[in-house]
Amino acid sequence: MQEVERLAEDYYKEYVSPKTSLMLADVLDEVIVRQGIEVIYLSIPKMDGEDRILNGMFFKHVDETVPPKIVINQLDTIRTQNFTLAHEWFHAILESEDLKKYSIQIQSNEELERAGDYFAASILMNQEAFVSYFELIRRQSLELQVFKLADIFKVPYVSVVRRLSELDLTPVAELASLTERELAELRYKQIGESILDSPPKRIQFTQYQQLVKDKVVKGELSNLDAAKKLTRLNPNLSEEYFEKSAGTRDIDQLWDELDEG
Repeated sequence: MQEVERLAEDYYKEYVSPKTSLMLADVLDEVIVRQGIEVIYLSIPKMDGEDRILNGMFFKHVDETVPPKIVINQLDTIRTQNFTLAHEWFHAILESEDLKKYSIQIQSNEELERAGDYFAASILMNQEAFVSYFELIRRQSLELQVFKLADIFKVPYVSVVRRLSELDLTPVAELASLTERELAELRYKQIGESILDSPPKRIQFTQYQQLVKDKVVKGELSNLDAAKKLTRLNPNLSEEYFEKSAGTRDIDQLWDELDEG
């Protein structure tokens, strides 16, 4: 995992200036899109018989002219979406990057997922920045440390607990067995709710949405492309366009890409 953290450190230094207080979570999707990866936000409810909802997926088409895609479940909290996006970015990096200078050896799918989580934690909670903020609140209770660090880095509470343990900053046994939901409930009881514990409420740009609608009517934009453009601005309208493209070549192409990925 040391090599995974080194990879995360290199990427962090590339995109975050030490002269700013920027948190990578604030701009992560923009960073990923600039690398030619489509980020799509979809509502993915838990299916009957499944233990948990699907947080996200990475897909790469066999045709290199088709951009790779990261799908994020927009029903998740902001914290979880941020962590999932970083995790899926790791999958994308493994598919595209020359990793010869990193001795990353993954033997199983379980190791791959664990490495993805470790990369996400390492890049969103950069060690130097994380330790610096921790030192400021070291004398506070463990619960407050976790709540405040989770808010600063905009990541799940369970990820902060794990990071505190990985960096050997403080004993975390009393919180290590709690789930994300349980930690969120504990936070609510102690200091109140956080906007990060809900799905994001994205701003809807009415004029832009109307422009997209007009282009679809004129045949200048497919339903699928319209759905992609609106996925973050108006998720409900985006889903309507995805449904409209059902049975068409567009949606068949999308799911073919996802399946082949």
